[in-house]
Amino acid sequence: MARKVVCKICRAIGDTDTFYKVTNKNGKNAYFCNKEEYDAREKEKKDRYELLKYVAEEALQYDDGQIVPPSMVRRIEKLHSFYKYSVIKETFQQNKENIHYWMGVKDFNNEYGMSSYIMTIIESNINDVFKKWKMQRDQQIKMQHRKVDVISINQIEDENPTVTKSNNRDITMFLDEEDL
Repeated sequence: MARKVVCKICRAIGDTDTFYKVTNKNGKNAYFCNKEEYDAREKEKKDRYELLKYVAEEALQYDDGQIVPPSMVRRIEKLHSFYKYSVIKETFQQNKENIHYWMGVKDFNNEYGMSSYIMTIIESNINDVFKKWKMQRDQQIKMQHRKVDVISINQIEDENPTVTKSNNRDITMFLDEEDL
């Protein structure tokens, strides 16, 4: 007999027979509507971790154990309400030299001022990166559709082979004996 369970992501109510079950290290079960929803959540968690690791190690050049300023994390989360973590990370990568330059030239009074300045650089450049990312994604989708179209066209041609009529009508019937 199935028990009622709640999806950890969307809070939908279902039962143990239909929902996807994941058991954590401690043996506690968590239920999700389906595997795709769970995988998407795990990918997003991984992308967030990689972004914050990149920001700490590469952009801010922190040592292991130093934390990213909480104000910067909040602004990254605010950006994530629209942009994907991969777009935010790409923006940091493209502006890495700019960030390092201003960290060296400008004298910041505290971490909050530095993080605000860096996030202003990121926020002012993220739309350009997003446009490029969106264009690349749209091109990939179009290429996938073209591959499907070519495959379906080839299948249709294989199913309906074309038959050519041979009516022995060529140019010789219009020529005289002298022209041959």
